[in-house]
Amino acid sequence: MVESSQSIRELIERTFLVGVGAAAFTKDRVQELVGEFVRRGELSTEEGRDMVDRLVARSRDEARTVVKKADTSLKGALHDLGLATRRELEELEMRVKQLEHRLALLEGTPEGEAPGGAGEAAPGE
Repeated sequence: MVESSQSIRELIERTFLVGVGAAAFTKDRVQELVGEFVRRGELSTEEGRDMVDRLVARSRDEARTVVKKADTSLKGALHDLGLATRRELEELEMRVKQLEHRLALLEGTPEGEAPGGAGEAAPGE
């Protein structure tokens, strides 16, 4: 009986993970499905609880893996297209602001005013 119970559990887990996809199920739905097997007497209450915990943990792991793969693929696609990420743009914006500030300090002009601003005469005038 222990051996057949073990194989039933493995079959249920494999069917669940392969047939439906672990990442698509919520804990409530998993509990509902496993509860049906418990009601039919194919699993004990404790086996059902253990199975729910394992399936939910595997589902979370699967979801994390999918998200990581999607993130890696998206970053690769952006790189291949030559597009900058938001973070890269923000870093460049910060560097430009720092350079503008340094330039303003070196030239003695207030920040925000372009060097050779409106108050100065252009050379040759």
